Amino acid sequence: MKLNTITRRMRMGLMIPALGMAAPVMAEEITDSNEDVMVVTASAIEQRLKDAPASVSVITAAELEKNIGKSATDLADVLERVAGVSKAIGTDVSSGIQIRGMPAAYTLLLVDGKRVGSSNGIKSTQQNYFDDINWIPVETIERIEVVRGPMSALYGSDAMGGVVNIITKKNSDAWHGSLTAGTRQPQDSDRGDTNTWTGSIGGPLGYGFDLRMNGSWNKRNADKSDTSALRWGSGLEGKKVYSYGAELGWDINSNHRVSLSTQQGTEEGIQGSSVDGDTINLRGVSKLERENYAMDYRGIFDFGSAKLSAYQNKYKNAVKDVPLIANGVAIGNHDTKLWSRERIVEGDINLPFDLLLAQNLTLGGQWKKEELDNPRSLGVEANSPDTYGNHYAKATSKGVFIEDQITLVDDLTLTLGLRRDHTDYGNRTTPRAYLVWQATDYLTLKGGYSEGFKAPSVRQASTGFIESSRGAGCNGYAEYTGGGCYTMGNDNLKPEKSENWEIGAIFDYEGWGAGLTFFDSRFKDKIATAPIGYIPGDASGSFWLERVNLDSARTQGVEGNLTIPLIQEPMGPWMQRLSLSNNFTRMIKAEDSLGVMLVTTPKLATWSSLDWQVNKDVSMSLTAQYYGKMLGLNSKADQESRGNTATARIRNAYTIYGVSGQYKATKNLKFNVGVDNLFDKDPVSSEPSGSATSGNNYYVPGRTFYASMTASF
Repeated sequence: MKLNTITRRMRMGLMIPALGMAAPVMAEEITDSNEDVMVVTASAIEQRLKDAPASVSVITAAELEKNIGKSATDLADVLERVAGVSKAIGTDVSSGIQIRGMPAAYTLLLVDGKRVGSSNGIKSTQQNYFDDINWIPVETIERIEVVRGPMSALYGSDAMGGVVNIITKKNSDAWHGSLTAGTRQPQDSDRGDTNTWTGSIGGPLGYGFDLRMNGSWNKRNADKSDTSALRWGSGLEGKKVYSYGAELGWDINSNHRVSLSTQQGTEEGIQGSSVDGDTINLRGVSKLERENYAMDYRGIFDFGSAKLSAYQNKYKNAVKDVPLIANGVAIGNHDTKLWSRERIVEGDINLPFDLLLAQNLTLGGQWKKEELDNPRSLGVEANSPDTYGNHYAKATSKGVFIEDQITLVDDLTLTLGLRRDHTDYGNRTTPRAYLVWQATDYLTLKGGYSEGFKAPSVRQASTGFIESSRGAGCNGYAEYTGGGCYTMGNDNLKPEKSENWEIGAIFDYEGWGAGLTFFDSRFKDKIATAPIGYIPGDASGSFWLERVNLDSARTQGVEGNLTIPLIQEPMGPWMQRLSLSNNFTRMIKAEDSLGVMLVTTPKLATWSSLDWQVNKDVSMSLTAQYYGKMLGLNSKADQESRGNTATARIRNAYTIYGVSGQYKATKNLKFNVGVDNLFDKDPVSSEPSGSATSGNNYYVPGRTFYASMTASF
């Protein structure tokens, strides 16, 4: 068996454990049950989805194809259909993936098991960002594995909330390729349209070598606003994203493979305008460049298998009017670039053996260096020439882990894990223990305990890196009276820590599927901000904040799924199959020690899809997505922290419907059409400037038509 056909089994940090509810495995090509769905993450070995020691969901290429008119623009729109997952809601230009009521920064993003890095924090000196998963062309994705719950015992820092792992397609023994053109057209002429091109090609070169390449181009035009800003539900800025990548692989022999790869791209913000024709300045990124380089080795030996990866992620953001320093004095301004970079070397060895019991032992390690250079930094003292130029910071961490999957009896498996990390902010030992019991052929019970940790980011811990806000990030402090604010880093920060429990069950029988999981996470040393106040003599007149560790925070909730095969056998030429899929997330808590909500998240969120396979070439889907009232919105602490306009809120529940259809014209030509927000629901408050106290204050796209065409060979 050639090694590039078994790469899935050996991929180094692919992440997908399956706990309580194996919420939707969304794909028509997968058989009647989850029995044949294989994942490769929680214990770094390939195993059945329901055997994996954690909560996991899989989104396949087939599901992405059904939603390509949408997902080609923002993968978060597809990922939020997974129970326990929501798209970050913002009044500004931000987006991201939130898992179990935790901020997006707690979700570790991987591509083929390797960290993507994060551009958050260098895109501007404000706290705005776009989700970093959208660099990967949808056409190149084989599946996305979503792990809900902390995986720090395997991955270390940043995996305290969960993991999203994008697994790309691999080469076969023959050349193949595809090209997709898509468009999204809002019904409202004041909303920006989107046009997308993605393509990929790959195949063998001979002598064990193979090559695959990909590219994408995506442009979303900016909305028009009836106010002077694109905020609080009035619309979105536009952006243009183009990326390209390649991987050269070499099967040295049937058991050993090495590969070199790169993925690069650029994101450019597009200014919006008011209905009167006035230009609206960008609040997000102006121009961001991304570079990724990686080298991988995978090998199979008599004793087991081994993996080794070395890679670099770098982001650069163009900035204007940065102070030019000479001998510690600002002598003018110039245009330059902010940049952040992380370099990582990681690997593991897998050793299956029998010692009283059948076991599968994994030993691994990681070295990581993070760097941030922000010439736009205000310095320790805002706008003081004496501290201009104090803008470079770095952090190095080292970690080792051991994990053992032990078969106690035929139907009961125990996974034990332990990781030790040494960081610039202190050392941390992170344990994990997880039980999986196949109670019957159709019922799986799971549960376990794990700890998580998240080291401060370089920008959080650097006193020389100060973020600015024009006001939306300053509210909630009695001392604040206006004028914008600065948030200063703190080099005395400690890593955040969490203790987590979860327990759940999965039922799977002849197409019927159900799952239910309860989770509880308790945090210590949560990083937040505390007021310093207005500083006498500060010419900026701004309010000052500082990064600090809070005492505690907590999230708690229930997530579940239900799949009903309404029609499993063909009933005439127009009814091959009909099924109903449902997911829900009920959040009970997601607050810090003061009772302030960690993120904007609904108490109850549900997603349902009625899928109709008309015949072998035609399929249709009707979807409904419900967002309940925001968790904790009426609490006194949360009201005081938010003011009227500080952050997004959901005061009124609403449901968004969609319909789509897919047509396979030939073996090599597919069409996809659909309508998002079918009934043109607008949950945004009609009160001016988003200052509503009685409605929602963030942007929800109106009725939008989309279509795409995919040609392949």
